[in-house]
Amino acid sequence: MQQTYTLDRWENRSGHRLTWKFGYRGTVGEFGRIEVVYPARRHGDRHVTEVSGDTVPTTAFDGWAYGRKPSLYMGELSVGTAGIRLKRNRWAQTRAGRALRMQVAGREYRYVATSRRHRDRALMRSGVEIRTGRHGGGSRKKATLTVIGAADATDLALAAVLIGVNTRNLTRGGAVRTFFNRSLNWLEVFQ
Repeated sequence: MQQTYTLDRWENRSGHRLTWKFGYRGTVGEFGRIEVVYPARRHGDRHVTEVSGDTVPTTAFDGWAYGRKPSLYMGELSVGTAGIRLKRNRWAQTRAGRALRMQVAGREYRYVATSRRHRDRALMRSGVEIRTGRHGGGSRKKATLTVIGAADATDLALAAVLIGVNTRNLTRGGAVRTFFNRSLNWLEVFQ
């Protein structure tokens, strides 16, 4: 069983630029309305992406800011009120080795890059895979969730929150680009 759902990009640029919000929203079959917001909150150099909806548990990812989204660097994930431990091997050479690993509600998950591009990812657990992708540009930008297997609301919340996280480090090339960008930003401090 495979179903694909589309979330439309939205933005709210009212007020000061530090209060601007971005994200995706749409209806995901029997799970109802779902919304991804980034940055939902800011804490100094950290941003929070949050997912809420009709049936999905409120899920938040808090990480070091990279653009408008949090990055995997020093990332923290919470589902409902439970804090989730994240693991990844940043030195691995393969995409499978660089996968983000987590355990939620007693289930093991892996979030892996499915292509060299930073737009295509997959969240996997035993019997379920949710492929995520971002397509288009500008106001026509969309995110897709392709669900394979009997996914539940927690699976969808995890996949959706990770759409609003900078996950370039899941590929070697993305990690190299991120390292150089972070280094150049750090050097600007001394100018």
